[in-house]
Amino acid sequence: MMFDVIIVANGISSRAGINKLTAKLGTQTVLAKTVSAFSHEKISKIIVVSDDENAIFSNAIRVNGGKTRSESVKNGLKYCSSQYVLIHDGARPFISLNLIEKVMENTVKHGSCIPYIPVSDSMREINNGKYEYVDRSKYALLQTPQGFIRDQITNVYDSADIVSYDDSELFAKIYGQPYFIEGEVKNKKITAYEDVFGYNMRVGTGFDVHVFGGDNPLVLGGIVIPNHVGLIAHSDGDVVIHAIMDALLNSANLPDIGVLFPDTDEKYKNADSTRLLLDVKSRIENANVNINNISVTIMAQTPRLALVIPKMQERIAEILTLTTDRVSINATTTEKMGIVGEKKAIAVLCTVSVY
Repeated sequence: MMFDVIIVANGISSRAGINKLTAKLGTQTVLAKTVSAFSHEKISKIIVVSDDENAIFSNAIRVNGGKTRSESVKNGLKYCSSQYVLIHDGARPFISLNLIEKVMENTVKHGSCIPYIPVSDSMREINNGKYEYVDRSKYALLQTPQGFIRDQITNVYDSADIVSYDDSELFAKIYGQPYFIEGEVKNKKITAYEDVFGYNMRVGTGFDVHVFGGDNPLVLGGIVIPNHVGLIAHSDGDVVIHAIMDALLNSANLPDIGVLFPDTDEKYKNADSTRLLLDVKSRIENANVNINNISVTIMAQTPRLALVIPKMQERIAEILTLTTDRVSINATTTEKMGIVGEKKAIAVLCTVSVY
């Protein structure tokens, strides 16, 4: 028995704050990953319902959508010809082949199939500002794909005024309760920006160390530390910013600061590292890399830095156009071990997450 698949992809992503269907999951967009999941021998046609003229895929046809989800489904049904139909949300890219096959099998067996997952969180019903307990075992969260006999679901959408109900709700109005099976937790619907960030996140690391000496003041995180000898370096020796720059460049797969700002080039002699950081910011932005957060660990036996760390956070956040909560800095000693413990140097490790 063959199926056609309608992938509904005409929403405006108002809750996400981004176009969630064109957001990247690794090298694919969300919608591309969804479409690719339905390559199966029992699926004869994939219909992507979207007004986006760029929503073109080699294994699918695109048709225009409607003002509501239900109108979009109705438009997609006009292009179906198989005996059975699966209707799936374009923003559910993590659907597994196993669940697709289970829905198809049970649709053929029972005439319809709706996947669901139990509610795992505690629930309350809000009535006039009061939060009243409800038994979560009596509730379920519906998923897609939802499977139907094509003639029946087409009749459902042709029979009444189209309102934006779930497909199974409309089906139940004419044919009674559909058949339910347990779905998969990972088959989540992308709704907010946070739903895609974790899957598209990259990290970068940077490390730098400089020994004390020279005539320059000690500069850390763009802040001058008074009454202390500086660090020997070709630039101003800001070991904190140097580690941050290398971490950002690393995350974007760009050359490190030794390549970009070599100590053999006189134009970087005593250079202000905050200006170099601005240069790095521009480079990663050109590579379409955005900073999520920065984590810095300063290893120094001397000086004590607790009082100046908040100023460093503010300065770095200002340069990179971040809020200060995205820049975390802590300091530690090395318990008098090594070149740092002997008060001969400062070392810094930085990790960044980007998207």
